[in-house]
Amino acid sequence: MAAFGELRYERLVEDWRRVSLSVTLRSRFYDWQQREPVLARYADPLTLVRYMHSPGARAEKDAVLLALLRWAAEDPLGGRVVLEVLRPGLLALTARLSRGAREQQELRAILLASIWDGIREYPLSRRPRRVAANLLLDALHATLLAVGKESSSRAVEATSLTDVATPPVRVDADVDALLARAFAAGALSEEEAELVLCTRIDGVQLAEVATRLGVSYNTLKVRRQRAERRLLMFMGIRPVPRGQQKRPSSFARVAGAGSDPVG
Repeated sequence: MAAFGELRYERLVEDWRRVSLSVTLRSRFYDWQQREPVLARYADPLTLVRYMHSPGARAEKDAVLLALLRWAAEDPLGGRVVLEVLRPGLLALTARLSRGAREQQELRAILLASIWDGIREYPLSRRPRRVAANLLLDALHATLLAVGKESSSRAVEATSLTDVATPPVRVDADVDALLARAFAAGALSEEEAELVLCTRIDGVQLAEVATRLGVSYNTLKVRRQRAERRLLMFMGIRPVPRGQQKRPSSFARVAGAGSDPVG
């Protein structure tokens, strides 16, 4: 694999195609499987990544990601596997940040460096749940801060680069803490925070929640959309206008959640 410093955002797919077939990666993966029983069921890194990109099973995927992150803390190849696991969410996050961006290449480089730092330094014992969403939100926060600082030094408004309406709130604790802060600030009700958490992060079907609450699917869908728009504004991100919105929602793309198969 090329040194990480040489890895380019635009070459993530090509680089993974090459890395995944390397004897070195497979050998180190097999060695790490001996230390992490949760990885024993996967024949090779490609099989593992396919599983992580499939729908559902968030708790199991958290366990796999934690095992990979322990590997990543010791070996950059482990980090490269995690990066591939997160790639769908990373691409979605880039699409959200790049709307109207004048310096997309620079923005992508900052985002890639931020997600890599998060992978290599993830606080495993303190944040064992919703790992993929936490990593992506951390990268979002670090990227917005970095771009904001550079914009200030150049006397350029941060909004011209990131489409950010206000300084971003801190998202470096975890998803639960972010939603708790949004509730405490009055941005979301307790019910709205729980709705976003269970359907966007934990993967519970919206129809299932609607049946449990005794409301129609469409009513609950609109309620969630409104809550997500307020949450994005709380985070300092302008939601995509309704006419431009495509599934999954803006918040789901930012958090790498919702229909993102990483879970």
